[in-house]
Amino acid sequence: MIVFATASQKGGVGKTTVCINLGHALARRGWNTLLVDTDPQGGIGLSLSRSTRRKQGFYDYMAKGGEVRRLIIPTRLPEFSILPSGSAEGIMAQGMPADAGDKLRAFLTQTAQLGYDCVIMDTAAGMSNITETVVRHSDWIIVPQQAEPLAVRSIPLLMETLARFRKEGAPVRIAGILLTMLLNTHEASLKVARELRQMLPPQLLFDQTIPRDPLFLEASAMGLPIALMRKNPPPSAIIFDQLAAELEERTGLGDQRKEQPHRHASLLD
Repeated sequence: MIVFATASQKGGVGKTTVCINLGHALARRGWNTLLVDTDPQGGIGLSLSRSTRRKQGFYDYMAKGGEVRRLIIPTRLPEFSILPSGSAEGIMAQGMPADAGDKLRAFLTQTAQLGYDCVIMDTAAGMSNITETVVRHSDWIIVPQQAEPLAVRSIPLLMETLARFRKEGAPVRIAGILLTMLLNTHEASLKVARELRQMLPPQLLFDQTIPRDPLFLEASAMGLPIALMRKNPPPSAIIFDQLAAELEERTGLGDQRKEQPHRHASLLD
């Protein structure tokens, strides 16, 4: 099992949109995927189904432990499941428990035992206590980066923070920086993309970029990944399928399929 998390010093960069649509794309590609909402505001629940706000979830587990299985919500796609944020009020008022790291390790152990290939953990903006704990215990970090000049300034600080985590023994690595909300008709937005590609090593930037597309807002209002909005998926949905393929190559997720070909049925049995 591979654990992915998003990380960003700035809010509003599209973390939740990326998690929902990337998780759906990975599931469509045959990976048994669990999407976990660790944002106290419950962005995934608000995006997909407001009824999840009334269900127990991640923060209930972090407060009391228990069985992860009972907190997971299946979707109509058998390979795609969701674990909502649950009630964060107690932890937000009292702070994270001292054994938060141990609880998260136990959480991920249970998740692996349930047979998931990958876990995608959506996080709150910045490096709060819970986000830091999630990032430290993840295998790979995806860094959504809004294609705007002011947003670029947050990258060096985040990179320094992740480097410090690794120096302190955390296994986490950067899968890549993902440009989001790119305006292909706006010179300032395109300039940010060009400058980042010139400034950063090529391997740090995903080849794919996420455009600023009104369909994302419409999809959120409908409680759907963008791929399910039309009979024929719109171009932005295809981008996430391509991003999922790129992530498989970058992180070695595709190697698991080579090692365990029996886990995915062939087209004709």
